[in-house]
Amino acid sequence: MNRIMNLPSGWKIESSRQIYSNKYIELYEDVIDIKKKKKIYTRAKRKNYSTIVPFVSDNEILVIKSYRHLVNSYQIEAPSGYIDTGETPIAAASRELKEETGYKAKNIISLGSYTLDYTMFEQRGNLFVGYDLVNEKKQELGMMEIIEPMILTIDEIKKLLFNGKILNASSIVAFYKSLDFHLNYKNQIMK
Repeated sequence: MNRIMNLPSGWKIESSRQIYSNKYIELYEDVIDIKKKKKIYTRAKRKNYSTIVPFVSDNEILVIKSYRHLVNSYQIEAPSGYIDTGETPIAAASRELKEETGYKAKNIISLGSYTLDYTMFEQRGNLFVGYDLVNEKKQELGMMEIIEPMILTIDEIKKLLFNGKILNASSIVAFYKSLDFHLNYKNQIMK
């Protein structure tokens, strides 16, 4: 195992083996000795990703309406995608914004990173806000991407969030954190 371990007293990892792997996910089974009792722990490693919330104006956000096969419906989300090998999180955010919306942000600010589930998944989400958008007019969508860019007001986003209409956890985190930044801190940082 290549991970640095900070195990509690009485814990020992006896073995770790990969049980499945593809381009997007690796599954592992660890055998852990916890105070002389064996526990099989299943964990997954997914590619890290970047999410960007692009502000069109002080009151408007560029979002995507994306078809999601798993839930068989169209969902309102923030542009987001996996970080390619050798790519930085900010470069991935910029690329995903361009691919999914056709827009470029001249000013991208990092709001940090987070994990959606550290109980079973090794994966980090990187969050950005984008300002000073330029419409380059051409999306570059993948085979399974059906995406319509839309502009919604901050109040419309808040209503969707409060009514549980945005289901994607990374978009929920992104919208809440970016709205907090935009409404409370943006002017201080951008001076």
